[in-house]
Amino acid sequence: MRKSDRDILDVFLKNRKEGVRMLFDRYYRPLVLYAGSLIDDDTMAEDLVQEFFVRLWEDDYLKHIEEKALVSYLFSSVRNSCYTYTHKKDVLRMRVDYTAIDVAADTAAVLNQEIVDRVAAVIARMPEQTRKVVDCVLMRDMKYQDAADELQVSLNTVKTLLRNGMRILREELKRDEELILLLIMSRCLGD
Repeated sequence: MRKSDRDILDVFLKNRKEGVRMLFDRYYRPLVLYAGSLIDDDTMAEDLVQEFFVRLWEDDYLKHIEEKALVSYLFSSVRNSCYTYTHKKDVLRMRVDYTAIDVAADTAAVLNQEIVDRVAAVIARMPEQTRKVVDCVLMRDMKYQDAADELQVSLNTVKTLLRNGMRILREELKRDEELILLLIMSRCLGD
């Protein structure tokens, strides 16, 4: 049975290592996908999210956080890490209006059908293999290796096709960047 955010926070207070591990298991992939959508560099996205989890392990950031604020805190922290990374690299062409995608967790929880339909339409127009990978990883919440096994392709192929799919989503939904965040967060919040 999947633990609630409250349960995870309670475990964190008693055993930081176990609490961070539970948070990592639950939120790592959605946070990496979100970071990747902001900085368009999957490797750096993974690094930034891993660094964030190391900071959670080392410090008491979660000691006083409310359950309702946890998801927002996690995504905001990763967004801020991406923002800092982007500005440190001084890559003006990759700047993202981070305030435009600062969406409350409550909004993400009530993902509206119109958004799902628009994202599904974009996914439906993707090349067949890309569409299958995006469906497995993003929509069905499969692990990369499980998707590779099911589709009978290599793990690297899954990563490449997922990266291509996320690029297509970004391009197609440029005016509605928060759609990607909502889709990713909905994967987190769907208990």
